[in-house]
Amino acid sequence: MGKYYFLASVLPVMPADLGEKLPHPFAEIAGIIQRNIEPDDASLVQSILFSIDVANFEAIHQGRDIFIEGGTLAREEIESKRNLPLFMRNFLDEKDRGIRRSYIFDALWERYYAYSYSLAQEMGCRFLADYLAWEIGLRNQLVALRAKEKRTEAEDYILLPHVGGHDLTALIAHVKSQKNPLLAERALDEERLRQVFHCEGDDPFSLNAVLAALERARIFSRWEKMDLPCNIEDII
Repeated sequence: MGKYYFLASVLPVMPADLGEKLPHPFAEIAGIIQRNIEPDDASLVQSILFSIDVANFEAIHQGRDIFIEGGTLAREEIESKRNLPLFMRNFLDEKDRGIRRSYIFDALWERYYAYSYSLAQEMGCRFLADYLAWEIGLRNQLVALRAKEKRTEAEDYILLPHVGGHDLTALIAHVKSQKNPLLAERALDEERLRQVFHCEGDDPFSLNAVLAALERARIFSRWEKMDLPCNIEDII
């Protein structure tokens, strides 16, 4: 039996389909996990939540009124640049010196992915290492697709090209065939859920299972907004 029997037992059952509401808000689910995770594993939970902070940082510093609940940083901390993780502070230092990228926030995402992927490897976390490798590879193949459609070079937008290597030809073709951008995004998140299941392993009470539950809840939380009037940028 895995070491997280109690934590896994108190986590809510996830919805059956995207668009259904979580039993509890994502921030509350994240809080349950953070309060019950062992100190040695806390940085892995934090690394998943950092993805929300990065998205919030990007939106706020672009002047968009978007803030996703459940990350590690409050809006005020991001706006005032207080208590930022090291990779985010390093990005700001790089930004001050001048970032030679077509889209400067790619440098922030690359620093985030590099931090989280290295952490997963150092701590021997199968779920996070495998899932991030797949996610980074997916992102780069989507970048290549969009660059081809716009007849521009993809190299400037690629992140961590040495990570990945999955054959995503069928998924990319499926996404490309979707005329509605929301349907394309849904197809991607449905595949993300399948990858979460694939990467979490067989022990339902393990650290991998807890991290998988957190990422699964994060994905489902994105689609709860579909029941409300919303800006498409809040979803995408």
